Amino acid sequence: MLTQTLALFVAGSIASAAGAIAAESKHSPEIQRLITAAREKGEGELNLSWGSSLGGAAGAKRFEALLNRLYGINIRVGFTPAPSMTQMAGKVSLEVAAGQKPSTDILLGTESHYGDLLGRNVLEEYDYAKLSPRIIKEAVAFKNVGVEIAGIVPGITYNSDLVSPAEAPKKLADVLNPKWKGKIASTANAALFDRTAARPEWGAERMKGFVRKLSDQIGGLLRCQENNRIVSREFVMMVLNCGSYQIRREKAKGAPLEHIVPEDGSTVGFFHLGVPRNSAHPNLAKLYINALMSEEGQRMIYEMEFTDHYELPGSQSAAEIAHLKAKGIPVLKVGVKFIADHPELPKLSDELIRILRQR
Repeated sequence: MLTQTLALFVAGSIASAAGAIAAESKHSPEIQRLITAAREKGEGELNLSWGSSLGGAAGAKRFEALLNRLYGINIRVGFTPAPSMTQMAGKVSLEVAAGQKPSTDILLGTESHYGDLLGRNVLEEYDYAKLSPRIIKEAVAFKNVGVEIAGIVPGITYNSDLVSPAEAPKKLADVLNPKWKGKIASTANAALFDRTAARPEWGAERMKGFVRKLSDQIGGLLRCQENNRIVSREFVMMVLNCGSYQIRREKAKGAPLEHIVPEDGSTVGFFHLGVPRNSAHPNLAKLYINALMSEEGQRMIYEMEFTDHYELPGSQSAAEIAHLKAKGIPVLKVGVKFIADHPELPKLSDELIRILRQR
């Protein structure tokens, strides 16, 4: 009996080892190098800190399981909630400048956060394209400081019980119709009007003129997440919203909401992941980012956020961009390089916020 048990144990160990070798062999040389480096440096855990994005703590545990399964490793992902992307970016910036280990091994942020950090040497520059053919050059952030993991397409949210498809605005000027006066809302931070101003049909001065008219039209200012105030009929629409993914998420819960991209206001921004300098677990951090860019990782992101990267095979949000292009509506891509090339945006954003709040 003992001999038989030992034989089964040895056979199982050999099969397990063979499975691990087979799993490693399907990865790129860079992935295998990172797995080995993480093991040699004792990286047995990954520390993450951001808000509720990517599923928050529950999402981190799901991605932990994916990470271990993909690479045949056994590490723990610890998660600490953070107040906002902006505050976390500021915190990590101070920590790196002081030579401290950052509070998070991976920084989650939009192109605005990443663009703001470019000149501060906060994020490690790394050739993410080496990890996988799925990490296409178009998805790698300017100066290799991170990877775009999912798209953000802003537009106009409206209550579909109160606004028919025929009435829904087609262009931004349509929201200035007198019948909407006092019934529509905008965001307190004038979200995304500054990027829209970079489209060729706008420009800063024309956009400021439009926002002045909008400030007389709106009945209130909301936070991006306050779609419940559109659902409750306090307002019939929000101009501009912070991304169609939020509306898809609410619709999945049964909310009577629709999202439309104005023909003269089509832009796309991104959620990014990158590794801060001095990260305690830089090898695992890069493996984690690669896992989220895998086909399964992108499916999981969509399940949690109702968006993914539209340029990757299997994308569930690609249809939205394809629909706009099919209608002849050009989509302005707003990545980290765009932010770097438009240093005037923060000042414009401040002006637009001031105009909206003078209502």
